[in-house]
Amino acid sequence: MNTSVNWSFMLNKSAVSTSENNFFNAIVFLDAMSCVFLVFGNFFILSLIRKKRLLGRSTNVFIFSIAVADFLNGLIAIPTHIMFLYHRETIYLCKCFRFVSYLTKTVVPYTIVFMTAEKTMRILCPTREIVTVARCMFCTSLLWFFSSSFNIWSVVLFTAVPIISPQNESSTERTYKRCVFNQRFLSLHSFFLLMDLFILFLVPCTVVLVLFLVLVFKYFTILRERILTYFFVVKLLLALSINVLITHAPYQVMTFLENSPHVQSTERFLLSNLLTSVFFTRGIWNLVIYGYFKHYVCQKQNLASIRAGNCPPKTESFRLPLHRSRPSNARQNMM
Repeated sequence: MNTSVNWSFMLNKSAVSTSENNFFNAIVFLDAMSCVFLVFGNFFILSLIRKKRLLGRSTNVFIFSIAVADFLNGLIAIPTHIMFLYHRETIYLCKCFRFVSYLTKTVVPYTIVFMTAEKTMRILCPTREIVTVARCMFCTSLLWFFSSSFNIWSVVLFTAVPIISPQNESSTERTYKRCVFNQRFLSLHSFFLLMDLFILFLVPCTVVLVLFLVLVFKYFTILRERILTYFFVVKLLLALSINVLITHAPYQVMTFLENSPHVQSTERFLLSNLLTSVFFTRGIWNLVIYGYFKHYVCQKQNLASIRAGNCPPKTESFRLPLHRSRPSNARQNMM
């Protein structure tokens, strides 16, 4: 016996307005567009880092981690979300969609936390190499392991609700489906929702905010010139942090609403899927940010040449003049 709550919404087609159908199609189109941009855009970023062997810089290690997370969203999470919307759902699609989305929702904020902490330590301790590239790689690998282990609860708790089939073939009813908490674990819902909000959203946002406040405070001290040297990188971190905040905050709020035990409505269902699609657009905005900071992202440029937001000058290659080698002494004696 299936004890999960039936979130299916049976609506008569005559009652479904054209605006709702257009809204539903717009969500699917936004998901499809995000899927294409994330797969091809992040595949280009990953290929560029691998081809040029750019993992020798700590920033590129973190960019590589974020690009992998966005690539997984485009390759797995978004297609399963689209199939789920079109009633291709199985319990495996539901669990796969939730696990990958929660995995990337953990990796990206904490990667920005590590990236901000690394740059802050470089600014505050310029004479000591506290965070090396090898340590950044180790922290990134540990982060992926932690994210995979921590979010395994989403595979257990979420389940797909079976479709309520029409009573006869001539029925004109339309079914909306959801991937929600299994009611067999009703006592764990509040705990995991609060843990998800606290660990995956509040903690990384608070840590990044504290680190930025430290940089602002140190700006008015003797480290001002040092901070100006890294100002271009600080703007990159600020852009990535704002992107995560804007795309994750509505998704976190909707996670509580869509899993509440109250009666659900079609409007809330459409709003939930819209905010999920907005959450997936985070990868598109990351690609835009990479393009704007192209003089620093995926480059081997020395950071000392970047000052106060000015782009580093393009290096020019000069051809060395050819010099004829002088004849040896033995040859001169023979002549």
